Amino acid sequence: METNKQHHIQEPFFPEDSQFITLDERKNRWAIPYNHECLNGRTQNLLIRNSDTIIGKRVLDLGCHMGTFSYAAWKMGAQFTYGIDSEENTIERGKETFHDFEVPNSACRLNTRDVFEYLESLSPNEFDTVFCFGLLYYVSEPYNLLKLACRAAKETVLLDTFTATYAAVQGKEAVQFQKMLESDGAIDMPILLVALTQPKKKTYQLPQSHDTGKKKLSLTCFPTPALLERWFLSLEMKSEKISWDSFIQGNCRWQDLIKPEAKKLAHWADPYACGIREAYRLNKI
Repeated sequence: METNKQHHIQEPFFPEDSQFITLDERKNRWAIPYNHECLNGRTQNLLIRNSDTIIGKRVLDLGCHMGTFSYAAWKMGAQFTYGIDSEENTIERGKETFHDFEVPNSACRLNTRDVFEYLESLSPNEFDTVFCFGLLYYVSEPYNLLKLACRAAKETVLLDTFTATYAAVQGKEAVQFQKMLESDGAIDMPILLVALTQPKKKTYQLPQSHDTGKKKLSLTCFPTPALLERWFLSLEMKSEKISWDSFIQGNCRWQDLIKPEAKKLAHWADPYACGIREAYRLNKI
């Protein structure tokens, strides 16, 4: 079910000179860049439109990077936000930014933690709301991560993730995945595409890697929306798909974003327009 297809676009939450933009190395990537337009659009659609899950709430931000969304939630009126990430250098940069903005450590905190170890250490319902933005596809056990996130949340999980079609437009295996997904009905099936990748990226390290004997590799996992929605049901979570209609500028298919030239010309909301990226609000039934 899609919610709130029509909503007013508000003033930017983050100014163009915000340290959360200028210090983030991801601002120039083609898919979900952390630039002024995309970051503010996602803040509005993921957080502001779901403000009832944030204001006065205890919020856990998984894979928080610099703590950008943790900071936004605190500014919106969260009771407490806690962001964790496996990248120590990124967390330290976020802590310095929090210090510059005089963010009280008692109300908004960042820490370097392994996401699975931390979630397993929590009691059920320890946070009201859990953010899982841009992390699910970077772990080798995405269902287990989702299960632990739902266990930690008393009320709501906000999820934003790439889906199986991302594997068809990005990476060395993309051509093979394209053929698979273009076959009759495959994209609508509850399937998970798994691809190997280098754990060390340009600006960050993936949270999990596996020694193959010759080198370390990481797994990236991309479920179809059909599989995601079956996972939600199995975890007894009511799911609402978050609409991006107010930000989408034109018709776009995932096949239109295969070539590098097309990626360079893509609008930030194109991945949402064609299902490469999906966002959900999950509530306890």
